Amino acid sequence: MKIINIGKLLLFVWLLLLVASGCSAQMTNNENESANETEPNGNAASDNEKKEITWLQWWRGEQGEQGTEFFEEIESGFEEKYPEIDLIIEDMPFNEVHSKILTTHAGEIAPDVIALSSPWVAEFAASGILHPLDEYYEQQSEEFQESNNGPYWTPWQDQHYVMGLMTGNTALFYNKRMLEEAGIEPPATWEEYLEASIALTDPSKNQYAFTGNIAAEPPSTVNTEVWPFMLQAGVELIKDGRAGFNTEEGVSALEFYGDLIKEHSLATPGELSGTEQDKRSNFSAETTAFMFDGPWGIGIQQSANPDLDFGVTAMPEGATKGTVAGGGALGISSTSTNKEEAWLFIEYMMQPDIQEKWAEVTNQLPHNKIALEADFIQGDPLLKVFADQSIEIEPVNPDLQMPESTVMRKAMINEIQNYLKGDKTAQEALDDAAQAWDEIFEKYE
Repeated sequence: MKIINIGKLLLFVWLLLLVASGCSAQMTNNENESANETEPNGNAASDNEKKEITWLQWWRGEQGEQGTEFFEEIESGFEEKYPEIDLIIEDMPFNEVHSKILTTHAGEIAPDVIALSSPWVAEFAASGILHPLDEYYEQQSEEFQESNNGPYWTPWQDQHYVMGLMTGNTALFYNKRMLEEAGIEPPATWEEYLEASIALTDPSKNQYAFTGNIAAEPPSTVNTEVWPFMLQAGVELIKDGRAGFNTEEGVSALEFYGDLIKEHSLATPGELSGTEQDKRSNFSAETTAFMFDGPWGIGIQQSANPDLDFGVTAMPEGATKGTVAGGGALGISSTSTNKEEAWLFIEYMMQPDIQEKWAEVTNQLPHNKIALEADFIQGDPLLKVFADQSIEIEPVNPDLQMPESTVMRKAMINEIQNYLKGDKTAQEALDDAAQAWDEIFEKYE
């Protein structure tokens, strides 16, 4: 029979109680720490539980010190409103962003929020890179929807993929001195534009109405030089998912443009190779009296020639009013695992006060209609023209419905050049351009 040592037994029990007491205290401490890490509303605020979203864009590096400060304000303002989200802003040069989006999507590591140039929107929507935004947009207030349904709220195959951050449209720049010396008012119609152009052209003085710039590289010249005339003629550039410009109205627009160059010789020589850079250089050098450009052209001209006295007026009216929109937008990557949080950031960037400040820093127009009423826009006689056109004309952005925008624009420019060279009639050129567009559209059905 074994005899139990009472002293040892008591010592063992005491040690067990001591260990249990220590564990209980540790559990209590852990619970208190967890409670301290929880916000009053019950949402955990620890860094480990925050969600992180990345925004890929190219604008911050283009705006200098002012841009850096503003982007810091965006980051801090958003994170203050949504403390459960970390915003990571990734900046890179514009010419690298397109390929970055393609490669990161292929690796399923694309940024949550993507900055987009107009020609990329339909391309990325068609290829599955972008996530539709309709479900989020439809949950917003009527005021939100109404103020943000500008040119970028354009569908690709019945769904919307981007929200406009900034915009602009094409208006008519004019040299005040040249018009005043000729006793000419800024033209408001096609007829007035033609008459003024004839009066202002004098090749012996190397003076022309406008720059002939319909170069195929880069294929952006058609946006400002031809598409506005087509819209003013009443053309619907894309209709029911097909080219809609090879109509009687489209022919009249192209012939009007062609007559300015071929019949009346009102453009600088070399129109087939003239670029947007040539157009802006000629205008700042006062070789030309007119220029079609967007609000970004204001700063370009002021920098190129500080002494240049120029004005901006609405695009001349044909059968109707019309102009082309541009700008930049935000979308959500289809591979993002934080789509809800990504939408919260886009929603934040759509607010009028944010877009107003954005417009001031970037020298662009806000896409939000309420922000267009800002004093710095309405009080500027140059910017106000673009803002008024945004509301009154409702500019069109054809790129948003063109899945291979660069290829399609180039196809149209090539056919316009064929017409200007006399190789085809306006109807033949537009028919062939329309066929090229329709072949591309058919690939995405």
